[in-house]
Amino acid sequence: MTKKATIGTISEVTGLSLATVSRALSGSEAVLPETRDKVLAAAKKLNYVRDRAAVRLKTGKTWVVALIMDRRDVNQPAFKDLLLGVSDTLSATDYHLIVLPDAEGPDPLEMLRYVVERGLADAIVISHIASADVRVKYLLEKKFPFCTHGRTRLPSNSRSRQKDHTAYLSHPFVDFANEDYAAGAVSALVARGRKKLGILLPHEGATFRMHLIEGFLEACKAHGVKGEAVSNLDTDGSPDHIYSWAAKQAKKYDGLVATRESILVALMGGLSDCGLTPGRQIDVVSKRSTSMPLYMRQPVLACFEDIALTGQLIAHNLLHQLDPAHHEASLTTLLSPPPIEVLHE
Repeated sequence: MTKKATIGTISEVTGLSLATVSRALSGSEAVLPETRDKVLAAAKKLNYVRDRAAVRLKTGKTWVVALIMDRRDVNQPAFKDLLLGVSDTLSATDYHLIVLPDAEGPDPLEMLRYVVERGLADAIVISHIASADVRVKYLLEKKFPFCTHGRTRLPSNSRSRQKDHTAYLSHPFVDFANEDYAAGAVSALVARGRKKLGILLPHEGATFRMHLIEGFLEACKAHGVKGEAVSNLDTDGSPDHIYSWAAKQAKKYDGLVATRESILVALMGGLSDCGLTPGRQIDVVSKRSTSMPLYMRQPVLACFEDIALTGQLIAHNLLHQLDPAHHEASLTTLLSPPPIEVLHE
């Protein structure tokens, strides 16, 4: 049986002291880059694996990042890209990722308390954000490193106001500018002569739903066209629900803004069955974060949201909080949508 490599083994192979090897493995800036490279090369050759239990006893750190997953995310094709973006970025460090589905009970803080109070991780990612998300307030009060995918609208305790609007609580986030996407979608539809527009939205409570509605309605008003946020429709719901709505009610519109690509197959089927042909009687704009719309043959206008990049930026955000000296990153990142492109016309 091969003997397990230790710091002592690396010290013997490299001729460096135990203290130098230990500092190099921990990423200390006190170690010269060439020395660190020498130690890391030897560690790789010897298949050295750090004893995390011993490291935790010595440093008090778990070297774990916990992602709290909203249960609705399992139905979103690009959620795996968010996970891979975070995980791949952390793989170049000593941190590793664990994924914990949010609790099913009524207490929104249940899973966070489980992680924070038991010391199960050094930082947390929240994948789905509500407007008045108490989880963000909890983590800020605990001074616990975290980053959210999305923005909240939690009022700040500050008395300051900006242009008569409430000042919102600042917190670490990475988000896509959905208000700009919705406005751009309206402009693209108007440019194609569409005047009766509808936007299909995710469940109520999600902050990005509010951003989408605001961007959509403001752009409709600016262009002088009729715009409506479709009610009684949840794009996180079943495909049957999407299909049934399109087959029965889509004739009210000549332009639709979809905010999830996962609904496109059901939506296009419903449009076809009620006699609407995309590119003729109606146009559809959708965000896309996977290649799925590329293989649909109906004309669709699409805007790409890079979810893998979002995951990478979230990881860099956390690494900066955990060790500002080693990682440069902004604590708040709002990604601008790229231009809308026409597919299959």
